Amino acid sequence: MSDFDTLLAKMVQAPDDDAVRLACADALQAVDPARAEFIRVQLALPGRMDPARRRSLQLRQRALLDEHGVAWLKPLRDARVHEPTYHRGFIEELNLAEDKLAEHGHALFAREPVSRLCVAVRDGVGLRLAAEQPWFSQVRWLRLTGSGVDAAVRALVSAPRTERLSGLVLAGATDASLRALTEKPVLPALRSVSFSSSALSDEGAAVLAKATVPWERLYLSGSGLSDEGVATLARAKGLEALQWLALNRNDLSDDAAVALSKSKGLPRLERLELSRNEVSEEGALAFRSPKALPSLRRLELLDIGLDPDALAPLIKRLGPGLRF
Repeated sequence: MSDFDTLLAKMVQAPDDDAVRLACADALQAVDPARAEFIRVQLALPGRMDPARRRSLQLRQRALLDEHGVAWLKPLRDARVHEPTYHRGFIEELNLAEDKLAEHGHALFAREPVSRLCVAVRDGVGLRLAAEQPWFSQVRWLRLTGSGVDAAVRALVSAPRTERLSGLVLAGATDASLRALTEKPVLPALRSVSFSSSALSDEGAAVLAKATVPWERLYLSGSGLSDEGVATLARAKGLEALQWLALNRNDLSDDAAVALSKSKGLPRLERLELSRNEVSEEGALAFRSPKALPSLRRLELLDIGLDPDALAPLIKRLGPGLRF
């Protein structure tokens, strides 16, 4: 194993350690000075500096990618990776089809400390094969799209290499995915789940309401939930860890807002999003009492057209935390 391979393995174990990344840049200096410089530039950008210096680094970052990006991606060509995302000098996120992930995953993860995946799934077979491989344990965030999302989720929950997966985004999922994620303790590190732009039913909401999960963020925008489904969630007892709940674009009425305001099962909820629904000033004012979701710090009611004067009691409670 080369010095770079050893450092790459250390980076996977300690992804936030910039010292390891700088050591990788030093190891690459002789063989790929442009990539070494790119690593140093990206590591420097988050720091404090004057605007002129930041602009100079941003331009240099762009120039290095324009000149060398194609060559850096050449080893990934067979996997048909789409627009990989660089972060702090290395590829952090890959976008590809599940069959390509299964076929080329080992080579991809051996070259870069990938921790985020966007995978187009057709039947879940490729994802199942990938999730059985040791390198899949690097994945901390996963987005699934396509016609096979439900099948892929079923494969995922029984896979042995998901111990670090903390974020899951499911585009186009149904109640079947929700049921698979909540039937038994699975994906132990999972804390953020998105069903936005999916097709959930009130029956799915009932399944979730009966479950006990450690999720801290739950995104259900445009998921098809009705007032009744939201009321069911508000009565849940196993969502106590939830800190962020997004319910935008669901055609919800004041009934949903009132049900949420009376919830005793969301004691840690700090952020609630109800934008682009049919909530009126009356529904919004259900949250004016400090006893309504006592941990609430931010409430979003955007694109509804509410009257600021009517919301004065709510503004008094939340101040700048109220967005409408």
